[in-house]
Amino acid sequence: MNDLRHSRRLGAGLLTLSLLLVACSTAGAPPASSPPVDISPDTPITAPRTDGSGGVTDPGGIGGGGRLVVPKPGQLDVHDVRADELAARVDGATIVVTATWTSGVEPCSVLDQVVVAKSANTYAITLREGHGPEDVACIAIAEIHKTEFAIPTDGPGTYTIVDATGGAAPIEVTVG
Repeated sequence: MNDLRHSRRLGAGLLTLSLLLVACSTAGAPPASSPPVDISPDTPITAPRTDGSGGVTDPGGIGGGGRLVVPKPGQLDVHDVRADELAARVDGATIVVTATWTSGVEPCSVLDQVVVAKSANTYAITLREGHGPEDVACIAIAEIHKTEFAIPTDGPGTYTIVDATGGAAPIEVTVG
């Protein structure tokens, strides 16, 4: 009788262990319909930001992503930064430009100034960025930055706006 009870416990334990092993081995397996993915160690992995419930958020909340920043003159080690995208709208005889770029987080990456150089009907913009005086360790996190600035024009005409560093594609704006 004792041997029978011991055998049943051993059988029940082995059955439980077997079911547990099967469940664990299939839980992490990709679905059968997923093709195999070959990712090299150098391939960047990106994902949209979420609000914690699975919904994607607009980083910074200004449409199209990005955090709106204003120039803070007086940064240290100021250097040119390539714009990723330029957009513009016309307000009377003024062109309002939105420049978008990818950079680090403050205080390690701070927009110092936007330089606008005019030649004929072309405006070349240069984003200049530096870092604050704080002595901090800078983490390697990139974020999308945007800034808006106004360019007064000489009146009606078609104007070209270019990134002086050659980053963003040039855009044309017509002032009526």
